[in-house]
Amino acid sequence: MAAVSVSFLNRQKAVRIPTGTRPLVRKCCAAVWKAEGFRGPAEVSVSFVDNEQIRELNAEYRNRDAATDVLSFPLGENGAFDTDAETGAALLGDIVISVERALEQAEEYGHSVEREIGWLTVHSMLHLLGYDHETDEAAARGMREREEAVLSSLGLVREPAAQPEPDKPQCKNLFAAIIGRPNVGKSSLMNRILGEKIAIVSEKPQTTRNRITGILTKGETQYVFLDTPGVHVPRSKLGKFMVKQADASVADVDAILFVTEWRGPITAVEREIIAGFAKQPAPVILVINKIDLLEKKELLLEKIAQLSALFDFSAVVLLSALTGEGVDDLFAELEPFCSEGPHFFADDALTDQPERALIAEIIREKLLAHLRDEIPHGTAVVIEKMTEREDRNLVDIHATIVCERESHKGIIIGKRGALLKSVLTQARLDAEALLDCKVNLQGWVKVREGWRDSDVQLKNFGYAEE
Repeated sequence: MAAVSVSFLNRQKAVRIPTGTRPLVRKCCAAVWKAEGFRGPAEVSVSFVDNEQIRELNAEYRNRDAATDVLSFPLGENGAFDTDAETGAALLGDIVISVERALEQAEEYGHSVEREIGWLTVHSMLHLLGYDHETDEAAARGMREREEAVLSSLGLVREPAAQPEPDKPQCKNLFAAIIGRPNVGKSSLMNRILGEKIAIVSEKPQTTRNRITGILTKGETQYVFLDTPGVHVPRSKLGKFMVKQADASVADVDAILFVTEWRGPITAVEREIIAGFAKQPAPVILVINKIDLLEKKELLLEKIAQLSALFDFSAVVLLSALTGEGVDDLFAELEPFCSEGPHFFADDALTDQPERALIAEIIREKLLAHLRDEIPHGTAVVIEKMTEREDRNLVDIHATIVCERESHKGIIIGKRGALLKSVLTQARLDAEALLDCKVNLQGWVKVREGWRDSDVQLKNFGYAEE
């Protein structure tokens, strides 16, 4: 892509800016710049506003009382632009997008939010480069053709609304619970399926505490996966909560994915899980993970035979959550269990988890990587503050790390604060990738003795039954 630098300013609080909006806008700006034959660097400013704010701008600059979707304020004329004295970049101007209106129009027109924001960006970029659709019909037609050409190059084509056939469902859904003992790769499988990291992973057992929902829409079918805590023998109220989360996840789903690995004997916990399948009406698919580490095929066949003797699985899928091998086979086995009906989530949704919860989990993942023994399992993370700055593309996040003992607090902080600094630095990088903006992450460590057995504290930290 051409070198187009885009600066962002979020001036509105009416709606949440959809994840991925900022990289999409950057990509669209660069695509227009390149398509129009420019090769040098350029700078564009993009502001996000709400309907009332863009109405005020229309009244001030265009003498119109209307909440439009986008406004463009070009700095140049006919391809001649002022340039930055230091960088030599062409200063194209300002784009103002009403995110509130964009979301409304995406629903109104029946296409994705990505397509709508992409179109608004391309449309306004062409305005900055001198295009005008208000002079005459020929100019408007030419601008529309350029818009569709750029959007098509980015895969944001406008598809005609499909007319459902009487005997063919328009939409399908499938809810699948991912269950198994700790540390068999359930969260890694969820992340591989989605193509994005929404569940934290660690070599330590009992990493996942809450049920995490992952959403993937492929064509007409929306798959909703429930990543559950590993089933284990609980030693605290937190442990009991985790086991209940796993048990509750298998109720009312269309399919159950029982995840294990080819290595080692069948554990007592796995036998207990399998025995419980007899009470569930949903079909159960046996998923054997980590086949990328397979040493002898005979060991795999022996494990399949042992498991199949305990339960009549609907199918057996061999896969690697690490490499992705066999994941397509999993979807093929799930397809017969899909049910007809409208999708439960937006087609571009990845999870129902709020950003605060995802960031708290990111921090806990880094704690798991840095700490040993029982200490990481006695920690919880609460996001106390998460605020986007008005003047910069930056989010301030204040996090509290809770541990059970005063001695653990010193270990988590580390000598001269080194360990805590390392945890927060690594978490900040992941948070920036998630939020697509700069993050100022601050963290403090507090002691709450016995919180894993306190009903009040468990509720405060989000580990309470709904």
